[in-house]
Amino acid sequence: MFLFARVGSSVYNLLLILHILTVIVAFAPAVVHPLVGRRLLAEDEGSMRRFSNATSINTRTVHLPALAAVGLLGFALVGVSGEFYKFTDPWVAISALLWLVIAGVIGAVVLPGERGLATGEAGAASKVQTGGGIATVLFLIVLCLMVVKPT
Repeated sequence: MFLFARVGSSVYNLLLILHILTVIVAFAPAVVHPLVGRRLLAEDEGSMRRFSNATSINTRTVHLPALAAVGLLGFALVGVSGEFYKFTDPWVAISALLWLVIAGVIGAVVLPGERGLATGEAGAASKVQTGGGIATVLFLIVLCLMVVKPT
């Protein structure tokens, strides 16, 4: 059987580095936005609206595409690993499912909440906080699965 790559090869390691890099880009807002948002909210509502508009644009153009790349690169890593990792491994299957849920939460809850914050919509902050919290908890579960790789 011809393998494009195997665990530990240069191609596999490159895919792994890209996977980790896209994870950082996709989930950086979960760390940065709450910190910056709190400071801006203390200043004035206009600053918070401008920030929310920028975060909404960045979510659509940077962070959601990075989240898509996270999954695609993860699938590529499993695919090129030969028999080392399989899509039927519980940690891989659960991680893939949670990745889809995270994308859904960000697309259906966080992004509309960010848009709402930019326009001053009542309850928008709650959407962002709730969706962001759910996505962060799910991300931490996936991170644990990726590190521990339970069978």
